[in-house]
Amino acid sequence: MSFELDNEKAIDVLIWWVEGSDGSINYAEEQAVKEILEDIDYSLETFYQETIQHIGALGNEELKELVEKAISWGAEHFDHHRKQVTLALLQVIAESDGKVTSGQQEKLDKVQKRFGIEDFETE
Repeated sequence: MSFELDNEKAIDVLIWWVEGSDGSINYAEEQAVKEILEDIDYSLETFYQETIQHIGALGNEELKELVEKAISWGAEHFDHHRKQVTLALLQVIAESDGKVTSGQQEKLDKVQKRFGIEDFETE
């Protein structure tokens, strides 16, 4: 199956990247993802059946490359508002278990920098 990035899949990859950066995906994080995807009218089916299945078949270097492509996709294709909404989404996911780990904060900072957003508070 071909996996081509689009707005939704790029966000899906970033969700997976931030969600799992503390080494596990707990119930609170899982519920936050479901609620947010439903709120922004994105498909849970795409997230689980396409994006997560694709990610599961990749090796470490391929995962790093996919994350870089997803960040680049967002930086190039998202307007300023979508960039801010995406950062807010990732922040909510990072905070969903009560704390933002240093690894999650580094990832949020990286996305914020690459998206060129200076006026966003991630703490």
